[in-house]
Amino acid sequence: MLPSVMRPKRLAAAAGLVLGAALLPAATDLLPERISAVSRQVEEVRGRKFERPVPATEIDMAEARKLLRAKIGEGFPAPVDEALRSLVVLGLIDETPRLLDHLIDFYASQVVAFYDPEPRRFFVVKDSPGLKVEGLEMAAMAESLVYSHELMHALQDETLRLDSRTKALKEDSDRGLALQCLLEGEATFVMIKVMMKSLPNAGEDVEEELAPLLTAGSLERGNVPKEVPAYFADQLFLPYADGTEYVRTAFKKGGWAEIDRLWKNPPESSAEILHGAPYPPPVQGLLPSNVATLLPGRLIYTDTLGEWTLRFLLGRSLPEDEAARAATGWRGDRIAFFATPGAGMGYLWHIRFDDGLSAARFENALKKARAKRPVPGAEVVQHGGRDVIVANGMAKVPEL
Repeated sequence: MLPSVMRPKRLAAAAGLVLGAALLPAATDLLPERISAVSRQVEEVRGRKFERPVPATEIDMAEARKLLRAKIGEGFPAPVDEALRSLVVLGLIDETPRLLDHLIDFYASQVVAFYDPEPRRFFVVKDSPGLKVEGLEMAAMAESLVYSHELMHALQDETLRLDSRTKALKEDSDRGLALQCLLEGEATFVMIKVMMKSLPNAGEDVEEELAPLLTAGSLERGNVPKEVPAYFADQLFLPYADGTEYVRTAFKKGGWAEIDRLWKNPPESSAEILHGAPYPPPVQGLLPSNVATLLPGRLIYTDTLGEWTLRFLLGRSLPEDEAARAATGWRGDRIAFFATPGAGMGYLWHIRFDDGLSAARFENALKKARAKRPVPGAEVVQHGGRDVIVANGMAKVPEL
């Protein structure tokens, strides 16, 4: 649900702690030279040339925070307050006062540098806490890693036009998450390859050891403030961890030619990331185009949540393996959130599974999870054949 520009970039700290390289302050007059040098490294590793030099700008933290706030607003499929409320109503997060402010604080504390596909510019946050490695300025090697990661996004953008793609997926957050896994996974993989070229005689075994350290996973989870719901933190880390593994698997299959194929045909669901390709495309048409007429209030937005979100939702109350089993077999879903009389919020959610057994397993798991962690309102869960219908805020569940 969140755009790439907001992904945490503490990769610099991770690399600095691992490598302990020489120090290099990030000076404004050196920025174009550094961007040019790292761009050449990215081109050499990836086997693709930039169409044009990537423009770069240093900004301060105040400017970065303004940009983050704007990007958060653009990334949600509805006004921020309603979008966040919908996550509470469905049970993905708990009610959290000043949540938007906490999210901005969290992302601002993480960001070091980022590529923004609109206006297609590379930004370095000159006073970011992420520029410190145990109290020292960012190490040269760490700087190169962060820059190579973000410049790979610039290279992706030249072909994929990331801004328009991301906006087109605002009401398909699962497909957006899958695309994010490809983009961040490839950028992280290229970053690792850039680092490998600087390590004499480093083989695949070294890459296997370093990859987990440089995917913003275990090093980052301990830094998440308690005010930031796990939903946002886990969704942030998935593209780096699972996305990198997805890309590495594709690379082992067919090298960069296979990654080029994924550029033309990106993964369509988080299920494809979780289980690997090939994977059946998601079922469409699970809610009618006139769904607004079926609802007892104002339609706020529609979305596709996907298998990862099903896993997370169940995993808030059930053991991880049980939640994963219950979500497996997902073949598509569509949810409509609506405002109910009295300023409440409800939803109508249609989920399709592989078969009746998978659907029944999810139904039972959801009811078990709800018994442990109830949601606001009177939720109704119905199972028939391969389908599960979940409704809240409706006197009568419509036939779908």
